[in-house]
Amino acid sequence: MEKAADSKQMLCDEEDGYDAVVVGSGYGGSVSACRLSMAGVKVCLTEKGRKWEAKDFPTDSFKIMSAVRMESQNLGISFGPKDALFQVYEQSDSMAAVACGLGGGSLVNAGVMLPTPARTRRNPKWPKEWEWDWDSCEASAATMMRIQSVPIQFPVAKIMKEIDVEGVEEMVHDQLKLSMNFDLEELPSRLPKHQKFDTCIACGNCLAGCPYNAKNSTGKNYLASPIQAYSV
Repeated sequence: MEKAADSKQMLCDEEDGYDAVVVGSGYGGSVSACRLSMAGVKVCLTEKGRKWEAKDFPTDSFKIMSAVRMESQNLGISFGPKDALFQVYEQSDSMAAVACGLGGGSLVNAGVMLPTPARTRRNPKWPKEWEWDWDSCEASAATMMRIQSVPIQFPVAKIMKEIDVEGVEEMVHDQLKLSMNFDLEELPSRLPKHQKFDTCIACGNCLAGCPYNAKNSTGKNYLASPIQAYSV
């Protein structure tokens, strides 16, 4: 798996052949590319957006507006940078908002990670084989994303515990964790060694990208791990 030099390049060498092509570097794409690559499959990962550094993320309303691109087929108009962090598309009676950048949606979500509720796991539509791997897969994802509990000294900790999440057991509230660095736990040895994190200050800017380099988006783990392992 090759590392992109800039936002317009693909994570692959066009002169070589590949066993698999993965489109997009969000949670689905990055996990797929990582697992395939670690299994020895030669992977080409393509991403429309660029790599965002902590200093690049918008921190006020004006900067957020300049980080949005809008495309409307209904009106036949489009405006905003083509590599804008937020991309909004309108067609017919549908509208979609997506993140554009290395890491996809992991760049602009709150990083909340919850264990799968028991009632969901009992759904007969899931493949029976999954029951054997469910816990280990969740543990693997939790380690890779380096999830941590919100420190009690943060006011947001109390608020998050009071959130009523429909369809989730009460016990889950005590297990609410974020893929943020609170500087309370040691960095797992299996994570890329070259990744350095700063400390979350509970600014609430998660949904517009973390300007303090405290968020563990997929570009820092699932995509970085195979690159580090194979040094390509």
